[in-house]
Amino acid sequence: MKKLEKEINKSYKYTDTRVGTDSVRAFSAGNTLPLVGYPHGANYFAVQTNSAEEDWWFNPNDCTFEGFRLTHQPSPWMGDFSHLTILPFTESKDVKFDTKGSTFNQAFNIIKYKDGSKAKLTANIYSAAISFKADNNAKFNLRAEGLKLTENDGIIEGTVINYADCEDKDFTMHMVISLDADFILKEKKDSYNIITDKTDVNLYISTSFISLDQAKLNHERLDKDYDKILAETKASWGEILDKFDIKITEVDPIYEKYNPYDKKEQRDFFFHCLYRASMFPMRFYEVDKDGIEIHYNTLKKSIETGKLFTNIGFWDGQKTLFPLLTLIDVPFIEDLLEGIVNTYKDTGYLPKWLSPDERSLMPGTLVDNFIADSLSKGIGMGFGEILLDAMIKSASPSEDESKYGRYGAQIMDEIGYIPADLHESVNQTLDNSLSDYSIAKVAEILGKHDIAREYYDKSKAYLNLFDPETGWFRAKDRDGNFTADFDPYDWGSPYTEGSAFQNSFNAYHDIVGIIDAFGSKKAFESKLDQIANSPSNFKVGAYGEVIHEMREVEVAHFGQIGISNQPSFHLPYLYNYVERPDKTQSLVKELMLNYFSYDFTGYPGDEDNGSLSSWFILSSLGIYPVAPGSGKYELGIPFFDEIEIKLSNGNKLTIKTKENFHQKKFVKEMLVDGNIYGCNAISHHELIHANEIVYTLGLVPERSIS
Repeated sequence: MKKLEKEINKSYKYTDTRVGTDSVRAFSAGNTLPLVGYPHGANYFAVQTNSAEEDWWFNPNDCTFEGFRLTHQPSPWMGDFSHLTILPFTESKDVKFDTKGSTFNQAFNIIKYKDGSKAKLTANIYSAAISFKADNNAKFNLRAEGLKLTENDGIIEGTVINYADCEDKDFTMHMVISLDADFILKEKKDSYNIITDKTDVNLYISTSFISLDQAKLNHERLDKDYDKILAETKASWGEILDKFDIKITEVDPIYEKYNPYDKKEQRDFFFHCLYRASMFPMRFYEVDKDGIEIHYNTLKKSIETGKLFTNIGFWDGQKTLFPLLTLIDVPFIEDLLEGIVNTYKDTGYLPKWLSPDERSLMPGTLVDNFIADSLSKGIGMGFGEILLDAMIKSASPSEDESKYGRYGAQIMDEIGYIPADLHESVNQTLDNSLSDYSIAKVAEILGKHDIAREYYDKSKAYLNLFDPETGWFRAKDRDGNFTADFDPYDWGSPYTEGSAFQNSFNAYHDIVGIIDAFGSKKAFESKLDQIANSPSNFKVGAYGEVIHEMREVEVAHFGQIGISNQPSFHLPYLYNYVERPDKTQSLVKELMLNYFSYDFTGYPGDEDNGSLSSWFILSSLGIYPVAPGSGKYELGIPFFDEIEIKLSNGNKLTIKTKENFHQKKFVKEMLVDGNIYGCNAISHHELIHANEIVYTLGLVPERSIS
């Protein structure tokens, strides 16, 4: 793919946002969008090339420009809400653009038209600016389902009512638009045209989910100067991007054939991952005229005080995204915890998948893991009491309240597992057990030891589904019998987006308990070997048809370790628990070398809200949080020659890797501040207070293993 134009971006840390966008419904290379905007902003914008493809409305190979889309789409599987497309045009709305002459990065877009016109866009938290230099009189076409616009004293005011799903069926985005030229607003059959007699025009738009008055306030606060808005947005990204600095040792050209991967491209991919890890969740609150933070409660249809966030699946983010941010962006984690508290106040339950409000997707209530992980690191302690209450309340909904809280909680309390007649019963059981561990952890941190003991005991319930004959976690009926016709290659219920291979060992709060169930570390190692060495086959199972995740496992030829999806993220690291870190290192190095790339097909599967990107970032640092809340990271193998990290505690940690060649996939030696480190895991406290970690890699395993 085309490299970024360095004379424009002036930093290798800026990314081409088209990485991972060459995806279709049947196969994902990331399923990302080329989003422009502020980190964790309230709106994003992206080039739209083909709305006929519905939720796959951008493809990097298209050359048709349908406009800049104001979007809140976290994933094509969720759909968009409150979206609007703005097309700058002259005579014809059939616009072709030069993909090679255009620029895509997180702070701005430049779209170069075939006729010589040029449209630029940049955006901040609630607003955006479009600068259009046309070959004729500049016009703008605005279109969206549920769009209404009026002109009032030189200002355009409007609303959009469209959503993927929402408690409030009249959920409205309010907007204000101004231009630095005289204009005429004309309503068309399915859209609106803004017509000017100028060839060089700037359009400014601000939005609000609160009210038109709030949209006007957001617009008044906007400095109507494209360059100043761009500078503000680039500064916001600078704060994120400068948390890491990567140094690469230049390789003599004579040795290039022995170093077939491009370390600079891998560095570019790292910063693309950092961009993705800084996008979601999105801000869902605003600041009123008195400086008070307010948000819209879609359930009660009321305005409430306090922070709130949206567009995040906690099933996705709790494994990698949020543990990463606890290292580098504690202030945001504290804001998000406040937002979670406000979701609980607004709905009576903790959130599971927000877009814009509760979508009730994916098993369990794994926001619990994020809470436990944060509090175990001393983050957000002021919210501890109310969060514990919320965790316990959300673990015990009545049976008919499946949208909020835990699915099947009552029956699990009665028989010790979710039975096979309920959807995704194995994953629901394992995830509920995991959440019970998180409740126990938070209770222990708060000194509530009776509650902690109760929920630590409950967290062992996952073992009720272990089948010692097959070595898999399997579905049971309500009478305690394993279901018939078991095949570990069958996908779907009782498993989530996978089969027994990908989903059996997701009780990662108690890997030691799973090993005990196998009877020995050797027996569990053999099961891990089976997962890694099995053919990458699948059977459609309960799905009844091929879904994209099946194809992604199949074409990867990485055994049954489906790194394309969250259930498998931790599998390569489980060898640490059986004293075989060499196998972890080999698997992780191979994945980072060959399964991620700085191009349009950048990811091996869905990049869900920063989760797969965060897997790459953490793994490249040589760490992975198998069990959020445990306060430790499993060690893997670092990826870069030298990387400096500005941690949230003010410390700078440098990780150096000697003998860092693609063929060297094993850690020979690890030093922490000059001392040999012989463990397979490192605590959060040790990590954030270390100054330098130095690895030396080897060609064959050499560390003591038993």
